[in-house]
Amino acid sequence: MAIAVGDIIKEGITEVIVTTVSKAGEPNAAPMGIVAHGGHFFIRMYTDTTTFRNVSETGYLAANFTTDPGIYVISAFSELSPDHFQQEEGMVPPRLKDASGWIYFKCSVKDVVEMEPVSLTVIKCMLPAFNRAFAAVIEATIVGTRMRFYKGDEGRKKIGEYEMIVKKCGSPAHIEAIKKLKEILELE
Repeated sequence: MAIAVGDIIKEGITEVIVTTVSKAGEPNAAPMGIVAHGGHFFIRMYTDTTTFRNVSETGYLAANFTTDPGIYVISAFSELSPDHFQQEEGMVPPRLKDASGWIYFKCSVKDVVEMEPVSLTVIKCMLPAFNRAFAAVIEATIVGTRMRFYKGDEGRKKIGEYEMIVKKCGSPAHIEAIKKLKEILELE
């Protein structure tokens, strides 16, 4: 049974770890939401980011699928170490070494970054099982990247609500990820 990109990235926003590389060969990873609408894929990127610069320079990105909540937190605020990346033949950017799969995209930078799938690789197929803690870590990380837009303690309170879900439903990896997020944001 062949898997299509639309089987993985469905209508709406799918959170992934985007990997890119600069023209100088420096890899980068960042959590991003891929928007799927009417069979088209795009990302709304902030133009002052490393990811945007790399995609603008090279025209490619890899959308990596992982269930490691720590990768979302760490890559949102700092660079991953080189041992997190693996180069694949025929791809401009590297992929995440421990990804369950990835989609390699050719990109066109306009008002948004429009993406055309080049290839899809699935390494590890898992049945869908939803853990509220994983979703809470992702949401808390998104809030953390947007703290400057919140008034007063609003962002801190939201993260606290997500932390309660993580503590109730999460594995040790989820709990460690939310702890790391709070350390990065100096919320401890």
